[in-house]
Amino acid sequence: MPLQKLSSTLAWTAAFLLTAINTYSFADRQLPSIMIPELKAELLLTDAQIGFLFGTVFAIFFGIATLIFGRLADTPYRKNVLIFAILMWSLLTGLCGIAQQFWDLIIFRIGVGVGEAALGPIALVVLSAYFTREKLPLALGIWGAGPFLGSALAGWGGAAMITNMDAIKPYLGFLSEFSDWRLTFFLFAIPGLIFALLLKFLPFPQIALEKKEKVEFMPFFKKAWKFFLLMFVGVTITGLVGYSVLAWGIEMLVRVHDIPKTIAGQNFGIFNIFLGIGGSIGAGIIASKMIERGIINAHLRIAGIFVILIWVSLLLFTLSTSSFYSQVGLAGMIFFMSCGPGLYGAAFQNASPINLRGRTAAIYYISANVVGFALGPFALGFFNDYIFNEVNGYDQAGIRYSLLSLGIILYPIAALCFYNASKLFLPLEAEAR
Repeated sequence: MPLQKLSSTLAWTAAFLLTAINTYSFADRQLPSIMIPELKAELLLTDAQIGFLFGTVFAIFFGIATLIFGRLADTPYRKNVLIFAILMWSLLTGLCGIAQQFWDLIIFRIGVGVGEAALGPIALVVLSAYFTREKLPLALGIWGAGPFLGSALAGWGGAAMITNMDAIKPYLGFLSEFSDWRLTFFLFAIPGLIFALLLKFLPFPQIALEKKEKVEFMPFFKKAWKFFLLMFVGVTITGLVGYSVLAWGIEMLVRVHDIPKTIAGQNFGIFNIFLGIGGSIGAGIIASKMIERGIINAHLRIAGIFVILIWVSLLLFTLSTSSFYSQVGLAGMIFFMSCGPGLYGAAFQNASPINLRGRTAAIYYISANVVGFALGPFALGFFNDYIFNEVNGYDQAGIRYSLLSLGIILYPIAALCFYNASKLFLPLEAEAR
């Protein structure tokens, strides 16, 4: 299928299918966040080890693989590569359920991270080929709802699955002998097989360029490095604090406000489903309308505003002594955090020549999913264990100060980065177009 104005139905089918796969991938990577007590009890893990397992080791290998898949996303083999990657990470998610020690989980999580690294760069290249620059923020806004829907699926569905596993164990045969958290890993591996099959029937647009139209990566990057550096720093900061919230948000409600895990997981899931979708799609609609009116850098002009609103919500979430107002703050964080990914992704794609979009998408995903994901959950777990702990006069509620210390200075820096990047975006977009 040549690059042209494609069927609207096919384009939106691609957007929703890829969003569903994105949701599934984030549910997979979020699963350890709702198993913290079970992992600590059965595998004798500390908070720092769980943060390292959940974020750091996953993200390091995710980042390495992202560079490889970013290059493959700019080739005609992108579809088969993505199908193989989905099968790979689904299988390794299931294998997490047979882990007997910390290092078993490390090995399996590395495999999950490598497999999931293919999705982001390939999906962004495909969606940017399906949609015009005016419609791309909305399409990526839908795509950007995936992390929040995935967190809801893991937090709400996973927590419900663990706490109600006895209801389905009689139908699982010999598998019923496994622990509830292990069975949860097994069951979460199944959807990947279905998604890989569905993806087989989705046509991917071919991106064919004349030789004279091709742009070499290094000359382009030397010209655009200031823009990409600002975006890298801004997206990294939002990812660092955001992944800490997604990883530890439920646990904070449990530890600080004594909310039962099932209730905390349910509320966390509701926030992610409704506010995550609303923020991501709503920001995409706003940006698309502004671009249609000629405000070409709309994505980045409004991104900084949303970051400041996340900062205000963080203060309410962490400092409120009321469980109600703390959850209002958490809801605000999830809503405004969800506004960003589609805006950032669209800016990266629209600023890049068409034959380099897989590689610049890799830069985006390294900043969004590697540095932040590697350091955020681990840093919060480290602060819990060694700074805001009982030895230093804090109790279980010290987790609130761990989260506050991560975001109180970093979020204003991110807002400033997006503001400055919005000015550098305009000449890059004009040349790429």
